[in-house]
Amino acid sequence: MTHTIDSRRFDVDWLRSLAFILLIFYHIGMFYVFDWGWHVKSAYQSEFLQNLMLLLNRWRMPLIFLISGIALSLVEPKINASKLLKLRFVRIFIPLVIGMYLIVPPQLYFELVQKEGFNGGYLTFLSFYINPNTDMFTQYHGSPLGLLTWNHLWYLTYLWHYTLIYLALRPLLTRIDWSTINQKVGAGKLFLIWWSWVVIVIFWLKADNPITHNLVDDWYNHAISFSIFLLGYCLPKCKIGWDQIITHRRKFLIGALIGYAATLILHEGRLGRFLDSSGVDVAALASHIETWLVINSIIAMNLICWLFTLLGYAGRYLTKSNRFLNYMNEAILPWYILHQTMTIIFAVWLAKLQLGPVFEPILLILLTFSGCFVGYEIIKRFKVTRFIFGLKINDAKTAPKKCANSSESSAVSSYS
Repeated sequence: MTHTIDSRRFDVDWLRSLAFILLIFYHIGMFYVFDWGWHVKSAYQSEFLQNLMLLLNRWRMPLIFLISGIALSLVEPKINASKLLKLRFVRIFIPLVIGMYLIVPPQLYFELVQKEGFNGGYLTFLSFYINPNTDMFTQYHGSPLGLLTWNHLWYLTYLWHYTLIYLALRPLLTRIDWSTINQKVGAGKLFLIWWSWVVIVIFWLKADNPITHNLVDDWYNHAISFSIFLLGYCLPKCKIGWDQIITHRRKFLIGALIGYAATLILHEGRLGRFLDSSGVDVAALASHIETWLVINSIIAMNLICWLFTLLGYAGRYLTKSNRFLNYMNEAILPWYILHQTMTIIFAVWLAKLQLGPVFEPILLILLTFSGCFVGYEIIKRFKVTRFIFGLKINDAKTAPKKCANSSESSAVSSYS
């Protein structure tokens, strides 16, 4: 399906909202998935859940950075650099900082209670959480600021810094002859460029640079996330390629399903154990560069194919708005900021009731989404809370309507 240059990209709006909703489900799943570390863990853990989580694990955050780059590119002609910097400071940086002091602390508090046996009250915890010179729980110090952390808000941290890099490069980016590139770069070339880059990054950085989300020492994550952010930035300027992604969505889906199947086969050495039991010299096989190249080429294919599949199907079928999308266009950022703290608070409370492995997860899902809904309904009605959560400050009764009907406002205020 072809979109005109001035048309509203409802497929991007849908992808943004659905990506964050999937992220909420993913973080709820982290409470139950077996053998994956998280802030708190349930007594009811599932090994099978790993297989479902692996479906999202490889592309859930790259998808959000892809959408972030797309939206930035779409709004670029409508806003100058200084205004963009101001908006991003107010709607990303300030919610991030305030969130680190007001929203995130319960996550670390309950983590210390469960993992370290901390038995002090929440106010006692806050007294050393906000103290950059604290000597409490030094193993949890992730920066010179002591225990202060952004946890799930790391996306806002990275998006803020990626925006600064974009602003530094903007004079060069706006001078590129994108019309020529648009004619020469189709979906195939876009796939090959980013697939090749991911393979190189895996070879160059992955082994020695585990993902930390601490910004300054997270080079593998940056190499993936920022490159996908740039891919998103390029897509609106390579409209022929984007349209071809939509046209060939079924081919990318086949690649994505093959990639997911390979991920399940390779996860935690499953293939190695099978080959070993069949008499294959696994160590010798693994020592060949060809083996490494095949495996990591499939890993890279899995990522890019899923991103292109989601872009393709959204571009084909999610091209109209409705009341739900209008609502979520503004609600999704407060939902994102609130959700993980909501999940952890409700999870700790539900764990005490010993409801079992069926009713507890169902209730946790319902409580998390209900908490996000109620939280946003409160937040949107007051200017101070709208400011804290990065929403456009308008009259509380009219702001959601204005945001839903304004392409420029929504594109900028979505942070995506």
